[in-house]
Amino acid sequence: MNASSPLIKMPAPLQLGDRVLLAAPARFVTEEQVESAKKFIQDAGFLAVIPEGLLAREGQFGGSDAHRAQSMNDGFASVDIKAIWVMRGGYGCARILPLLDQRTFCDNPTWIIGFSDVTALHGWANRLGVATLHAPVVNTFASCSAEEQCAFWHTLRTPHEESHESHVVGGNLSVLFSLMGTPFFPNCAGNWLLMEDLDEYLYHVDRMLLAFRLAGVLDEVKGVLVGSFTDLHDNTIANGQSTDNPFGQSIEQIIGTHVPESKAVHWNMPVGHGSKNTPIILGASWEQQKHRITRGMP
Repeated sequence: MNASSPLIKMPAPLQLGDRVLLAAPARFVTEEQVESAKKFIQDAGFLAVIPEGLLAREGQFGGSDAHRAQSMNDGFASVDIKAIWVMRGGYGCARILPLLDQRTFCDNPTWIIGFSDVTALHGWANRLGVATLHAPVVNTFASCSAEEQCAFWHTLRTPHEESHESHVVGGNLSVLFSLMGTPFFPNCAGNWLLMEDLDEYLYHVDRMLLAFRLAGVLDEVKGVLVGSFTDLHDNTIANGQSTDNPFGQSIEQIIGTHVPESKAVHWNMPVGHGSKNTPIILGASWEQQKHRITRGMP
């Protein structure tokens, strides 16, 4: 038993006919997006629940912080809601973390589903001892392959064993970086750190990983799972800069610079903002998931 990997509680598997709540804890959503979400859920054999105020908007957010948190808390409190599927990412989930009802969530664990900005919700839940599903948000689901869509629903319907083995934690690197030093940063000690990102400058990635290294995060992990790092930029004229001042290292070199040589690194995880986003359970054992996740990897 690994003392640094306490048992993580698994929400109950979904059964046909169960209710799935749609949520907008980050950016606002449109009626057209909601209609598409309803169809995805109904076609899979479940019931879509549309909360009051799902179409609310305040600036770029899906309503005020209090409104977005209340929608999540209502989902946690309902014994009929088995999963909460986030509509889209962007930015906003971290703002509601102090407003979420920890006790109700832990008493009645509900699947939280999404990726990117949803990494903040994953960190919050995992620190509370509850597993979550790193998987497409509603807005990216249509771009997933039929195989990935099938894997999405299959993962939610399958019972998963709670384990003391090294878990997978993490998600979007930028969001994780913003949570470091807070009570919502995931427990990395003895666990596998998953990271992916989108639309970042190479030197930004280096700065974030440097902070992880200086804070000791990369010393305490079991290993690192590297998902897609897509649409990266450099300080060059080709990337809109006035002069060429390239960083000088690839993403692989940057990661290799900061992750200790003694730590295992698994590259090309089919997870993130790239062409593949295979569902992976955060809080579940990597050993129990790796064969499904790595199947078909280059």
